[in-house]
Amino acid sequence: MDTSQINAMDYETEAFDEELHSREYLVIDMSDMDFLYSQNSDLRMYPASLTKLATLDTVLHLTDDLYDYSYVTYDQVEALIDEDASLAYIQRDYPYTILDLLYGLTLPSGADAAVALENYFNAKGIDLVEQMNRLMSELGAKDTCFVNTTGLHDDDHYTTLDDLYLVVMDLLKNETGRQILNSIDHIMDDGTKVYTTIGLARKDIDFTVLGGKTGYTPEAGQNIIALCKDKGKSYLVMTGNAYGQYSLDQYWHYDDVVRIIEHINSK
Repeated sequence: MDTSQINAMDYETEAFDEELHSREYLVIDMSDMDFLYSQNSDLRMYPASLTKLATLDTVLHLTDDLYDYSYVTYDQVEALIDEDASLAYIQRDYPYTILDLLYGLTLPSGADAAVALENYFNAKGIDLVEQMNRLMSELGAKDTCFVNTTGLHDDDHYTTLDDLYLVVMDLLKNETGRQILNSIDHIMDDGTKVYTTIGLARKDIDFTVLGGKTGYTPEAGQNIIALCKDKGKSYLVMTGNAYGQYSLDQYWHYDDVVRIIEHINSK
């Protein structure tokens, strides 16, 4: 698959012909780069932890030394807990490699790993959020503004599925980015094992979820980017703003991914 010539703005799709929970979605057959379905994919949305894919991509662009070290402090983690941020539960004040931190950032959606990465670049006089926005512009994003690396809610922190698509495609061109995106778990050097937040990958379904990323805040709803494989074909399913309640076992972003893949394979 050659992703180098792909422009997310240059496609025509139809709306999905079944009702979904998600307000916006974008579905691509990655085997032949056929854009299948989209709705509101250019509409501004709160990405929640989908932000961390841009954090991941930016770090990969900024450093070649994935075995350098950084850490997060006790006080920083306490502040994240107060904000109800998702955590990788890495040790505080413990040096982790940048590579381990990228897995901690992406799989369990660790805001503590994100802050450790910020610390690494702050020590070099580099503002990671500023670099994230710069990369988005370079990739061709049309309507994105990030104010943090974690996706914690801010009214001025937004993007679109079209813009996030550009990030995913850029990550897939990078060997490390592709490996992280397609991982379900990872063991860090200190023995800590982190797992993906995509519980869909462990559900009894008729297709394979290779990896991806989820995101949730009350303002953003349930968002997901899922890399799926079925019957020899690969799919990228991106959805946003499904307002299921986890406390009621309503995983509506998962339901939408299943409905979409099952519909494709019923044709």
